[in-house]
Amino acid sequence: MAKGFSATTVKSWFQYRCERKVRYELSSDEELASIPVVKDVREQSWAILGKKFEDGIVDALGALVLKPRRDERALSESLTAAFLKGQRPERYAAQVNLFPRNTPPFLQDSGLFLNRNIADLLRINPSESRPGSSELTIIDIKATRRATPFHKVQVAFYVRVLEEVIREMKHPSLMVSDQGEIWRIADHATAESTEYHVDRFALTPYLRLVDDFCANVLPDIARKKLGDGIDETFFHIYFKCEQCSFLEHCRRSIGPERVRSLRDVSAVAGLTHEAKRTLNKRGVFNVGQLASAEGLGRMPGLSWSLSKRAPLLVTRAKSLAADAILRTEDEHTYLMPAKIDCALLISVDHDPVDDRIAALGYARIENGKPVRRPSIVVPKTGILDDERDALIVVLSELIMDLGQIDDHNLAIDEGRSQAEPLFAHIFLYEPSEATNLQAAIGRHLDSDAIRNGLLHLVRLFPPEDVVPEPEFRGMHHLPATALRSVIEQLFALPVAVAYDLRQVSQAVLGPGASAYIPGGEFERPFSSLLSIEVIRGLRENAAKAQSRESIAKDVDARLMAMQGLISWLVEENRSATEKGIPLLRLAKRPFRFQASFDPLNAIDLDILLACELLENRVGLLESLVNLAKPFQRRRDAGRSLAKINRDRDFKGSQWGSRRFIFKVPSESREAELSSGDMDLILHDDAPDLRLNPSLWQDIACRIVDLDPPLPPNQICVEVRKQVLDSQTFQALLDRTADDGWFIDRAFFDVNSQRAASFISYLGREVSA
Repeated sequence: MAKGFSATTVKSWFQYRCERKVRYELSSDEELASIPVVKDVREQSWAILGKKFEDGIVDALGALVLKPRRDERALSESLTAAFLKGQRPERYAAQVNLFPRNTPPFLQDSGLFLNRNIADLLRINPSESRPGSSELTIIDIKATRRATPFHKVQVAFYVRVLEEVIREMKHPSLMVSDQGEIWRIADHATAESTEYHVDRFALTPYLRLVDDFCANVLPDIARKKLGDGIDETFFHIYFKCEQCSFLEHCRRSIGPERVRSLRDVSAVAGLTHEAKRTLNKRGVFNVGQLASAEGLGRMPGLSWSLSKRAPLLVTRAKSLAADAILRTEDEHTYLMPAKIDCALLISVDHDPVDDRIAALGYARIENGKPVRRPSIVVPKTGILDDERDALIVVLSELIMDLGQIDDHNLAIDEGRSQAEPLFAHIFLYEPSEATNLQAAIGRHLDSDAIRNGLLHLVRLFPPEDVVPEPEFRGMHHLPATALRSVIEQLFALPVAVAYDLRQVSQAVLGPGASAYIPGGEFERPFSSLLSIEVIRGLRENAAKAQSRESIAKDVDARLMAMQGLISWLVEENRSATEKGIPLLRLAKRPFRFQASFDPLNAIDLDILLACELLENRVGLLESLVNLAKPFQRRRDAGRSLAKINRDRDFKGSQWGSRRFIFKVPSESREAELSSGDMDLILHDDAPDLRLNPSLWQDIACRIVDLDPPLPPNQICVEVRKQVLDSQTFQALLDRTADDGWFIDRAFFDVNSQRAASFISYLGREVSA
């Protein structure tokens, strides 16, 4: 049976890379019923929004646009032909019917035919390169903030179809532009407005993608057999599947009605499309088979990524099969402290359409209990003013609490109080929440309140080498943790596809009061943040929209679930510490602001210095996260020389320095460390040493290239006299076996100190 498709099918492939979705879209209702597959035909909110946005722009163009008749969905073939031939006065045509009468050459012998393709807008202009000719430009209107590659591929496919229509018309004065356009939501506008931004792009690379897809990929997918008990399509379930009309059909393969070990391997969180394909080729199709695949990482032919993640994926499969919480191979994490008197919890929901905060929540928890009702703000609209007001309300409360904790600890430091000091830490659940909060603050740096608040938040970081204040040295001020990252690093949980708050809290805390149990419209399959349906329903005052009160209640439930997870992690760490293997390694001191900035006198140079500090701290934290991983993963990622064997040593090139020759085992010879690295440390893999930045200066080293060069299995390392004389390094020499040495990349940032000094100099000049 011949199968029809349109530009939507092409876009679908490049957006989801799902063979099953494409094959189902090529199928008739009878074919789908024979499997059987029930398609969700409800119109989704993002589709409704897209239509409204497009209609608004077309209406705003007014008489410049040739539109279909009121009772027609697309421009008639006769009107389309008249427009293309230049017989109409309009500059644009909307909902253009592109339908060649013959099978295009790119579909010959494929068994496929074109359905009707309807382009949003087509513009006709006199050609600048060919006098007397007209140039046609395809325009796609998208209610989005960013023109993605799959949007551009869709335009490229329209171009290929338009070229066939022009060829059949035999109209030599018509040519198609080599540029396509996406008209998207303007950066500072909302989706409800008719303001748009034009993204122009070269079509050539996207035309190549379309040609390859139609020639090599689409025919193979179309040949996949479907029928009663037969479905040859490949599929993989991941977070993007939430928007798919066939999701409920695919979810049956990982649903609770199936025996755990027989659930499709897609259920294992962190598995990619290509990893699943590779596993399927090796006979691993379900959770039980992956759980028993010990030594998977050593199988020949695996990709680098899959071979390195294999132990983690196997452990997660074991957790799913046994319905049990298991430990991963990571011994500890540097992302979270063990002692937390005050947990400051933040929840951030983001509207991707308006690119604004949709809901913002904050709660202060002391000794496991809320100090007061959480502060939760749901902005009334998607305009910038409402977002700014929400940020000011919530972040002001956070800064007020930090100020109170700072005052409490200052009184203790000065001997004015005998109370116990308070250890404070900020928590979010998803790393994306921190990113969205950062972007939101960045949109409002023209606001004095936001600028001052930013400087307060920067004071969470100690200046260390940038602004010398010895009393604030150390890593005890690293301020925030994404709980999901901690849990994913340390534990394998019986959750499907994703470590979202709903599944994680229910797996860890049980179905009790502390776990997040979303109600009705708030439940999502693979995420616990507000869905676009909930957000857009509120923004557009839809008939079935959730109220602000119900949204605030949902945010509150998520904050309380976060607190439950924090308490569980602290208890797990306590039990592990009693056994001598603590999980949480971030050693914080009682919270204090550092005092290098005066937020009441914020100027542009302060903002610049603040950003420099933030960039420095991000780099340092990234290094610590990498160093916290087991040596096998650091070595396999090319970041560590592991288990190198001390062979001999001799006098170095500098006064008092020493050079050591190490034999490098074959597993470490691919490490990407060289004589040009200025941030190397030599150690015995003890976490208290490699995870303590204050000790890095005592174990610093550099790789030396000798002449003549050493053989590939040897490396020369030079250690300065100051390092040799340190107690830390002397103790290291005494306790480390010859074959127990490691070299890792730590963190070295020469630019921050120089930039900060220059900014401070500018500040003094301005003041003078």
